[in-house]
Amino acid sequence: MSRFELDKNAFSRGLGRSINMLIEVSHSLFDETFYFINDTKPLTVDTQTYQPFPFDIRLPNQTETQGTQIVIANVNNLVSNELRKTISSNENILLYLKLANIEKEEAETYECGEFELTGLSITNEAVSAQLNIRNCFEINAGTIRYNRQLFANIYK
Repeated sequence: MSRFELDKNAFSRGLGRSINMLIEVSHSLFDETFYFINDTKPLTVDTQTYQPFPFDIRLPNQTETQGTQIVIANVNNLVSNELRKTISSNENILLYLKLANIEKEEAETYECGEFELTGLSITNEAVSAQLNIRNCFEINAGTIRYNRQLFANIYK
């Protein structure tokens, strides 16, 4: 599997690219694991079919303190009915997130990790939850070195 290119020229090359989110939502009390894609048509990846379902992952802005959220449409109360089964359980609901480039004949997927859902909020229109993303990043940010001439205010 290739990785997304992060140079400035890659952005212009990828303007036509169709990137979708794939999620797998599981809990031991669910009748089945749910496989959703935020698109209008199903997608099969590695023999698993992801069903089209409206959802969105919202990253916090600088003024928000609640963290990353997922909002899933509550179509026909499917999501809320399944989530209500877990209310008395001590087990967390797990969400596995992937990104998929569906522009090619065979979709390329990029794994983003497994997260726990916390702070569920259920309405007639949507279900929202917090993604617990602590200890989920596998990114080495490198080393930051300070020097007194460049960062004089730090050393006062």
